[in-house]
Amino acid sequence: TPVSDRSAEAQPEAAPTSQRAAPTTQDEVSGSRSRAGHRRRIPVSDRSAEAQPEAAPSSQRGKRKASPERSSAASQRRRRKAPLEPSEDKRQKRTAKKRKRTDEKKAASSKGEEAAATTSASPGASHASSSSEASSAASSPLRCPLPPAPAMGAGRNYDPAMEPAYEAYMDLSSKYHAKRKRQLQLVTLDRSKASSCMVNEKLQSVRESATKTVLQVAKVVLGFSSYVDGKLMARSSGFLIDWDERSKAGTVLTSARIICSKYSALSQWSGTDEYAPNAEIVAHLLDEDDATVPALLLHYDKHVNIALIKVEIELCAKIPSFSGDVIYGQEIFVLGRDEHQNLTIHHGRVQFMGPNKFQRHHYLFSGCVINQPSIGGPVIDLNGQVWGMANFPGTAFIPSSIILKCLDMWKKYQCIPRMHIGMKLSPIKFLDPIHVERIFRRCNVDSGLIVHEVSHGSVADELGVRPGDIIDSVNGEHIATTIELENLLMRICESHLDEGGVIGSCVDIPVGILHVRKGRKDPRHRSTLSLRLNVAEGVEAFTSGTLTVEV
Repeated sequence: TPVSDRSAEAQPEAAPTSQRAAPTTQDEVSGSRSRAGHRRRIPVSDRSAEAQPEAAPSSQRGKRKASPERSSAASQRRRRKAPLEPSEDKRQKRTAKKRKRTDEKKAASSKGEEAAATTSASPGASHASSSSEASSAASSPLRCPLPPAPAMGAGRNYDPAMEPAYEAYMDLSSKYHAKRKRQLQLVTLDRSKASSCMVNEKLQSVRESATKTVLQVAKVVLGFSSYVDGKLMARSSGFLIDWDERSKAGTVLTSARIICSKYSALSQWSGTDEYAPNAEIVAHLLDEDDATVPALLLHYDKHVNIALIKVEIELCAKIPSFSGDVIYGQEIFVLGRDEHQNLTIHHGRVQFMGPNKFQRHHYLFSGCVINQPSIGGPVIDLNGQVWGMANFPGTAFIPSSIILKCLDMWKKYQCIPRMHIGMKLSPIKFLDPIHVERIFRRCNVDSGLIVHEVSHGSVADELGVRPGDIIDSVNGEHIATTIELENLLMRICESHLDEGGVIGSCVDIPVGILHVRKGRKDPRHRSTLSLRLNVAEGVEAFTSGTLTVEV
């Protein structure tokens, strides 16, 4: 048994066995023989135990400095030392290193350097390698950084020693995602744009040939913007119809909506549309920089709704030709440019239908809805021939026969004159066969134009033409559609001007009328009226008759 120190009254509780100091000399120990007959050494308490403090708890052991009495070499070799926490000085140095490293990274990024998005792929790596922190060239491979091990996942304890590695990983990860975002903005990898109709399964049989045709014509399709007092007024598309090699200037056909500042949303016959011919027009080129050049307005027509614009541009493709004949049911494509100058492609067919009472007589319909920026783009067939120009938002387009006649008259007279007939008409041809058969049984006619409305105060109104009557001939020619009527009226104007007539003069035109109200047996059922029509340049406005009720 241990021998008690003579000053044991002042000695505190002894430390646990693992923390007790080993005896330094043989004089400090003594022993006695046990009852079993063997002998062991028992450490004797220090005689200066009165000044020894109470042993620290296990959580604080190793943090207190050894007392002078326990400073011998043997005691220091046998004592197990716990790791020390970093001092305040070391902590400040580490903070200064972090701040210096952050400043260096900011300076490197300001010079345009890109950090390498690489890190060690070994799961046993304790921190990011120094090579992964080095900046790389823009063409360097893109590699996703891996988190250092041990990772900050579930079930893992946070290790302060790994903090620099974690910071390096987070920095590289942020740069990786930023570089990946820039990479996806490349024209070859960016698929954020909406798909065109060319991916439709119905076009698989003609997709290869149609794609070649569309891309060839797209080289002459441009986008336009108009501004008034620096504010955007309208956007539209257009396509080259002529190019002068000597002056390097091209003539572009587009819609007059590019300079329309106010238009009626209900009826195109109202004549209330307002135009700003002095607006600034800008053409968006198809070069790599998406450059813009000023465009000059040559002419615009309010009734037909077309405009001719001059643009200085290099010709990089063949100008497509116009097709004069219209085949109903023909497969067509409508091209244009959106607000970002991306190509728009719409697929449809020439509809077997005519204009309603709110639409002009010179319209055909494609069956595909066209948005505002694509108005003015070409309507082409599978061979790349132009069948018309997209006009108002919706499905309407101006056929090539009307466009060609307008261009011829503009080159001759610097204007596009026409005659105001004062009636809204629709073809019998586009009615249901059952309806056509009924008309034939009652009126003995299966072709012509049905009168829907008569403008109040017009020549036709004064001669007794009423809604429901049928026009079967104009100037001695049978007329089946409103497109045929418009072409005929412009040919009559052209002949009148060639013979010495002037804008504003009148022409007498014989018109064959079937008065449906009078019945087939009435001799007045069919008549020929002479309409004195004015050769005018402006838009034709329609006036509905009103009656004032007096009380």
